[in-house]
Amino acid sequence: MKTTDYSITKNGLSVCRTGEEKYTAFHPAHRPNDVFYQLDYRHKDNDSFSTVAPTLEQCREKRDKWVRAKNHNRLYPSILKKIQDGKRLTKSEMGYQIGQVDTFHVMSISWDSFLREDIVLTFNKIFGTEIK
Repeated sequence: MKTTDYSITKNGLSVCRTGEEKYTAFHPAHRPNDVFYQLDYRHKDNDSFSTVAPTLEQCREKRDKWVRAKNHNRLYPSILKKIQDGKRLTKSEMGYQIGQVDTFHVMSISWDSFLREDIVLTFNKIFGTEIK
């Protein structure tokens, strides 16, 4: 993850590349003694996200929440139905879905070499789900 402390825009447009974040600290005109952060992030599908918060950690929490919601919307309807019905997902189903978001993620390529519990943790983190 690449970060910078210089301008994150050029001519008013974000200069983030795919899968990259950039941030900058600034003093708002209405609160010159306070420091705020602006974070820009460009998702792997090229959508961009930008936020401002008092701390970089808060910016990243907002970004992560946005990414999980975005990824959740990419779940196949059949997988989403299984999750909603409380049915167990197989390792291959989870690995395949992870691969739809991150083609070269190690768990999408070699899901059979991981423990199911590890795949579940990764799946939940990526898609914002709470499957067991």
